[in-house]
Amino acid sequence: MQARRKPYFRFFWQLTTAFGLVILLAGGGMYLASRAILNNLDSSSSIASVTTRLWADRLTDYYTQQGGWRGVESLIASYPCGPGWGPWDQEWQIGYVLTAADGTIVAASDGRRLGQSQSYPERAMATPIVIQGRPVGSLLLSLSDQHRGRFALPGYLMVGLAITSLSLIVGLVVSRRVSKPLSDLTAATRAVAAGDLDVRIRTEYPGEAGELAAAFNQMTQDLAQADKLRRNLTADVAHELRTPISVVRGKLEGILDGVYPATSEHLEPVLEEIKLLTQLVEDLGLLALAEAGQLVLERQVTNLGDLLQDAQVNFGPQADDRGVTLALDLPSGLPKVMADRRRIAQVIGNLVTNALRHTPAGGCVTLSASEAQEGMIEIAVADTGAGIPPEDLPYIFERFWRGEKSRSRTGGGTGLGLTIARQLVQVHGGKIGVESTLGQGSKFWFTLPIRLSESAT
Repeated sequence: MQARRKPYFRFFWQLTTAFGLVILLAGGGMYLASRAILNNLDSSSSIASVTTRLWADRLTDYYTQQGGWRGVESLIASYPCGPGWGPWDQEWQIGYVLTAADGTIVAASDGRRLGQSQSYPERAMATPIVIQGRPVGSLLLSLSDQHRGRFALPGYLMVGLAITSLSLIVGLVVSRRVSKPLSDLTAATRAVAAGDLDVRIRTEYPGEAGELAAAFNQMTQDLAQADKLRRNLTADVAHELRTPISVVRGKLEGILDGVYPATSEHLEPVLEEIKLLTQLVEDLGLLALAEAGQLVLERQVTNLGDLLQDAQVNFGPQADDRGVTLALDLPSGLPKVMADRRRIAQVIGNLVTNALRHTPAGGCVTLSASEAQEGMIEIAVADTGAGIPPEDLPYIFERFWRGEKSRSRTGGGTGLGLTIARQLVQVHGGKIGVESTLGQGSKFWFTLPIRLSESAT
């Protein structure tokens, strides 16, 4: 059962959510703190309002009796202290400013202001004292700065501390989520640089971090596979070169030592091994160009039926020598393709050679072509040989694969024919595959895109 993939949460949205949460914490905290502070200030302002009305009445009576504000400080000082009574009350510490009709300060909790003019903002907030419709002064009561700070400062400090703490927690969580995959990737990268291609990192991280981890694991897996292929290729090439070189060396040393006479009978095996070495080098060069994407193709309109007929003619004598029937099955009206005629003929030749090599006397090798789905033509080479074991099928197109643990050369060939066929088909935009049943034979097939232009008909 396939593991359920976690919801995709992009790194951009992770950071956006984190910053949004921090902003929400800051804005919400300041709003709650402001509400609490304003509530306290409103309650104290209500007390100041009650006190203003009480004192406005007292001062009106005083002005009526005295005919002016002379000695009003004595009146204010004569009242007992207590909640709601004294302007300089010890609990609320309410300050006061009393002015005459022209705005001159005649009494104030701050004695330094006596004789000064009241500011315009204070006049707007002051309560006028009116006698018989005539303003004779104004009274302004307010909370002292010390009293306001008693409410504001602790509240803002607590809110700031809470916001700082929560923001720090959020920042640590986000930083951990962001830095953990990067730390793992850094450590894994250093391990790869040190030569450890088996290192892997966790992929369950959300968003781009998970994608990066998966891409890194795929990269290390591909590097490990490439390194394995490189090592295998080196060993295989060394193995393939060892036998012909040994044969050539042995024959030549025998001739030089006088063991063998320098006749065609003893020189022909040397020539055959040299030809095999030459073919091996050419095959390796062609394979290297194809895998590097540097193989130049001379594409032209090609009739695959003609190529299969040529293959039947060219490999007919070889099939007769082996006692194998080489048959051809071609439909009428087979579409043409745009391909490198020489390279496709090489693919067909490699497949036919391989089929003849593994088909016993009395068997049959059939060349066929048919129009497949999705605008492709399928070419097949089927034999009635012993077939290929299922465990060998995944490796049949690998370099030097012969299915023999001893890797003997009795079957002939360089061991690169099927590998080259796969590369040539792929550079043409086609696919290649094999179907096989033990005891019944094998069928190698490959596809090529149909050329749809009018000139191909």
